[in-house]
Amino acid sequence: MQYIFTGSYTSPDGKEGVRCFTVSPDGIPTPLCTANAYNPTYVLYHNGNLYTTGRSETGCCIHTFAFDGHSLTPVHHMGSPGGSTCHLSIVGSTLYACNYANGELLRCQLDTRGIPTGELQIISYTGSGPHPRQDHPHIHSAFPSPDGCFLLVCDLGSDRIYNYSIQPDGSLILNPAQPEIITLSGSGPRHLTYSKDGTQVYVITELSAQVLAYHRDVKTGVLKQLQITDCVPQKRPDDTLSADIHLSDDEQFLYASSRGINYMAVYHIRSDKTLSEPFYLPVFTSGPRHFSFQPRGEHIVITGQYTDTVVVCPLDKRTGLYDRPLCEISVPQSTCAQWVEIL
Repeated sequence: MQYIFTGSYTSPDGKEGVRCFTVSPDGIPTPLCTANAYNPTYVLYHNGNLYTTGRSETGCCIHTFAFDGHSLTPVHHMGSPGGSTCHLSIVGSTLYACNYANGELLRCQLDTRGIPTGELQIISYTGSGPHPRQDHPHIHSAFPSPDGCFLLVCDLGSDRIYNYSIQPDGSLILNPAQPEIITLSGSGPRHLTYSKDGTQVYVITELSAQVLAYHRDVKTGVLKQLQITDCVPQKRPDDTLSADIHLSDDEQFLYASSRGINYMAVYHIRSDKTLSEPFYLPVFTSGPRHFSFQPRGEHIVITGQYTDTVVVCPLDKRTGLYDRPLCEISVPQSTCAQWVEIL
């Protein structure tokens, strides 16, 4: 069975911040259930649990819901003073969460049921950049390598990507071969994606609206820059902010979304792993903060934060282009959509 989980900006009571839809074989979502969570800007399904970012009365928090295929049951929530979490990832029995406002990376252990346990471990950062939004660190995402040995942490506030080696207990040590990657001043690295074999990394920068292509040594975790390319046209609205980035299932195409201009840049991956000139597609919504592919890549779901919608579009795997939406569903201030298959 396939499902789409979404997150939304909410009122302080968090009413229906999380929604779940079943998906038919032809890609049509049907509402299944909802759960309350305050401002869940990111959702992550893992081994029977749905984890969400969010806020609480005292600061940032991580919600955990058990999912049985029919309903979401709250089983745990963990908080840390100040800020708001914005991204989650799991390696083994360790969960990593990014606190954007405070510029922190949080780490906690998961028990055998996948429930966070023990105290949150906090890594704090320093630094800034030239953009008005770069007055201090803003940790926006933390992505583990496909083999689970390294963690790349994007700091939008200081134009850095921190490169960690993950220890057996989930603790982190800066990679001595390359502790950090410094991006262009004022670029604001936000999200990234790896190739399945871990040899390529593509980063999207929110503030400069660019994609950075890197070759990666899977043994040492060292990144070597291959290319920098724009992911929006030169003539762009002043409120353009790039958002999310993913490879197609067959890794022939790379997709990068941008808000303000509301475009999706689609690149063909060349044989040397550099990117072609982008083809720009409309997103058929406004504020594409996040998008996700159907398993096996036949459809794409795109969030529309400013239109209170999520759209599902059919995808041509041969050309990499998608068509007009099959459907548009109501999700108030949608922030995230994860399409999963649960066997």
